[in-house]
Amino acid sequence: MKNDAFARKQRINKLMGRLQCNLRNLRYKNKLSQAQLAAKLNVDQSTISNFESGRSVMTIEHVYELYLMFGEDFSCPDILFSEQNKTKNKDGCLQE
Repeated sequence: MKNDAFARKQRINKLMGRLQCNLRNLRYKNKLSQAQLAAKLNVDQSTISNFESGRSVMTIEHVYELYLMFGEDFSCPDILFSEQNKTKNKDGCLQE
């Protein structure tokens, strides 16, 4: 897979689709408008609309902030947010 750009792109697109769907569902579940969620994330309402429609891609910062905001409800099987059993190496990077 490391040398197959097409396969990597397909997996990325699948991940982004899951994140978009999860974001929209959680927003509805929590009775938040796009504008309300945007205010919590310090972005424009159009940014939330673009995330949900796939016109723009969430940064890793946005993904992690959504996880911190919604907790385990904001899940994606391809991303592990757990910080258990992790320590910092000599460079200050987390490792298991």
